[in-house]
Amino acid sequence: MRLTRSRVLLPVAFVITVLGFCPGSASSTASMSTPPATGDALTAAGPPAFGILGYPHAKVGMVWRFAFPLFVNRSRTTVRITSVRLDHVPSGARVEGYSVYSAKDTDGYILDSMEGDKNVPGSRDMTTMPDYSGRPLVIRGHADSGDYYAMVRVRVVGRIREHLSGCRVNYTQGGNRYTQEMHCEYALDMK
Repeated sequence: MRLTRSRVLLPVAFVITVLGFCPGSASSTASMSTPPATGDALTAAGPPAFGILGYPHAKVGMVWRFAFPLFVNRSRTTVRITSVRLDHVPSGARVEGYSVYSAKDTDGYILDSMEGDKNVPGSRDMTTMPDYSGRPLVIRGHADSGDYYAMVRVRVVGRIREHLSGCRVNYTQGGNRYTQEMHCEYALDMK
């Protein structure tokens, strides 16, 4: 694995199936009237699981994408991730969407990217990359999310005084719905 400022190149030896990734899909119809239980089948891997991603000179109007941690299913039962979201979005930041990318398409695991400025080292035009967020991400037991990773798109709309944090993962497993928070923290510091 090679880590650069904005991406981690992963070996292509991982295999998973992408079947669906939207909260309203037929594969996520398990008992929608009750809230999901707190799950523990997943663990987080990769730099976003242990550190802080960010940019120290954010300005109003900038749009950043930050990678969620990679997902590892530590159970023996298949998990279908149906959605991801940030739990804490401070004022001054506006989430404009979540996407799922393949490291094969993006030439590695892109940790962060600023839209619209090709002069920022490591920035990529993620709008040109295939987005797999229309289907659940299926992770077999004792496997990881392979080449697939989620990103959040954030626009700076005002003064940001706190970090964005709390990667929430919603999934189904064995016919039940679960929600689980994983560590992640993104800084758009305005100095």
